[in-house]
Amino acid sequence: MISAFIFCLTLCWNEFIYALTFLSTTSHLSTTPHKTVPVAIVNEFVDGDIYRWGSLMAGVLAGSLPLVILYAFFVEHYVSAMTGAVKE
Repeated sequence: MISAFIFCLTLCWNEFIYALTFLSTTSHLSTTPHKTVPVAIVNEFVDGDIYRWGSLMAGVLAGSLPLVILYAFFVEHYVSAMTGAVKE
């Protein structure tokens, strides 16, 4: 479990750094830049060294809420598949 957690954390952090680096400039074809949710939250609610913590936390909640809802619908199938795979 610890190895999976470290691997997942590393992948998520790398996704954030890559998206922050490559998607920070605007495209010449559109007036608004295309960004991932974490990068958009950071770019909109952090101005230099001023952090708007309430807005940041609300953005994080809004960004993670779809995953929580998806997990709530499929948790029973996930647990039944995990327990069915282990036979004694």
